[in-house]
Amino acid sequence: MAIDKDHAARTALRLLDGEGLEKLTVRRLARELGVQAPALYWHFANKRALLDHMTDAMLAPAAARLGHPRPGQPWWEWLEETLTGLRRALLAHRDGAAVASAADLRRALALGLHAERITEVLYESGFALADASRAAGAAIHFLVGRVVEEQSRGDAETERAMIADADFPFPFMARSLHARHAAAATPDDDFGYALAIVVTGLRTLHADAAATATARPPESRP
Repeated sequence: MAIDKDHAARTALRLLDGEGLEKLTVRRLARELGVQAPALYWHFANKRALLDHMTDAMLAPAAARLGHPRPGQPWWEWLEETLTGLRRALLAHRDGAAVASAADLRRALALGLHAERITEVLYESGFALADASRAAGAAIHFLVGRVVEEQSRGDAETERAMIADADFPFPFMARSLHARHAAAATPDDDFGYALAIVVTGLRTLHADAAATATARPPESRP
């Protein structure tokens, strides 16, 4: 039986949504496809290769929508929109961010396209090329890691029970979490605040670099 990689990756995503990453194996996928495991290993050398193709399938719709900043749109607003869209795509699948974590971008092309486009946009917005690459890597790593945590922790009720436990050893954290719950903060609110920290940091670095370049004597500038 011929095996189509895209079909196999999408079947694996369906298994992921139903059973979670821990139970997903190449052998489990082979049974679902009605083939022997060695036939799948011919296409996916190991589980990491399978996860990379799953990442590509999972993020392909987001990559298809990935554009450049609109005329007059600041790069930081575009970056916030792009990372928010990437978060939605990861959250659409159970353990989606864990699947994408440590992906090989040569196979997880849709994730690689996000890193490529962010680097391009930041460079065209005035970042040095090396800094644009560093910033893109930091943004992608923040996003994937943040969503791994988001998908791993319990829901609001579980969190409330945890901080209500008399043995919870962090009183200031408990008070702060109580305050967030009292304000009806949502996971989207929490993510938006964390994203603002990252973007504000990049804007500050960008402004500092521009100010340093302007302050240099003309003969020292490139």
